[in-house]
Formats: sequence, C-alpha cells, structure tokens
Amino acid sequence: MNIGVDFIDPSSRDIDKYKLILVPALYSSPDTILRHLNQYVKNGGHIIYTFKSGFSDEHNKVRTVSQPGIISEACGIKYSEFTKPEDVGLKGKLLPDSIKNSAEEWMELVTPVSASVLLQYDHPIWGKYAAITENKYGKGTALYVACGITKIVKEKLLEKAVKDAGLWNVDQEIKFPLITKSGINGLRKKVHYYLNYSAELKEFVYPYAAGKELLTSESVSPKSRLKLSPWGFVIIEEN
Repeated sequence: MNIGVDFIDPSSRDIDKYKLILVPALYSSPDTILRHLNQYVKNGGHIIYTFKSGFSDEHNKVRTVSQPGIISEACGIKYSEFTKPEDVGLKGKLLPDSIKNSAEEWMELVTPVSASVLLQYDHPIWGKYAAITENKYGKGTALYVACGITKIVKEKLLEKAVKDAGLWNVDQEIKFPLITKSGINGLRKKVHYYLNYSAELKEFVYPYAAGKELLTSESVSPKSRLKLSPWGFVIIEEN
C-alpha cells in the first residue's frame, strides 16, 4: 500500500510516536505489554489486533478470564469459544453487498461489549457473532480481527485503518506492483522513487511538484502520466 513501516520490539516503551500499530497473533505476552498497548490506544493511537492475541501469558499459560483477556478493555469485546470455519461467509458495512467473502482457517465467536461490528459471520448458527470489530477507547481506536480473512478484506480493513489514522495521502493512490518511496537528498531537495515490480509496462500519474527525472534529465510536471518499463524505475527530484 506504499506505506512506510517499522518493526517494533514488543518491549519497546516508545510506541506513542506511531499513529497505527498492527499486532498479528500476539498469542503469548506478559500483562505489562498488553496494558501498555491499552494505554497506547487510550492516548490516541490506532491499533489492529488479529485473532489469538492476548490469549496466554509469557509462560504460555492461558488466561482464565474472558478472551482476549487484558486487551478486551481497549477492544470492547469478549469471547469464550473458537472453531474452524466451514462454509462461513462474512457480511457487513466493511464490504459491499456485491462482494462475497468467507472466513478462513480460524474463527473466534466474538460478542461485542462496547465495540461496533464491521463484519459478522454469515452463517445460520454463527451469524450472531462478530468477525471484525471496532472500538473507540479513550482518544484512540482498536480494531479486532477474529478470523482468517482474504486479501480483499485485508485491503478494505487496512485502507479504513490508515485513513482513520490520518496516514492516507497521494502515495496510497498508487497500487502494487508499483512501489514508491520518498526522501530528502544532500541538497535538501525532495526525491521520489517509483519502481515497477512486474514484467508488464505500467503507468501512473505523478502527484508531486515539478521536478527532473535524474536518470534521463527530463523535466516532469505535476499530474503528468509516466510510464514504467517492466522491472523499471524512475527517480524524480523536485525543483
């Protein structure tokens, strides 16, 4: 999605500088880390948890409270059962009705406490349970993904989270296999890199100020349409 990312050590005490944190399957974790993540949300952070997060302590001992344990406070949910999905669909406001989707590999039977439901299971038995929830906690937001999801659901979920965290800009209009990065060079000028990670010719609209393509010295104007050869790249320095 052309969003710069870091990998954060779970014990880091310096997480408040991040606007959005993804926490995938943090199954085993001490109480201190989970409380720290709760506080991060309360202070205004945005977080996405996936299923199995918060389940056991650092000794792999399952917490004897309603799951997902300590992070239930920020997520506004609870569950006590999980199962393997078989022919379980997904429906809700995160996906248009025209897009048919399903839970994959794993599903927790989540009941919202204070959270709102973004997707629920589409199933005669499990339909009363939530698949993806969103909870406002303090100044921030916690999203919880209770099942395995497909690529299109991941894209919809991340797009929502990135926009809500105020991280969406013109770079996110450019999709993979086009990758873009930006930086400041030694002359204190902005430089934009565009790379084509495919064997096909690709085009994109250049969204920044006028500049020069450094490999060819050709001028580049804002909103101009540029072509990238297969596996090719361009480097544009703003004027």
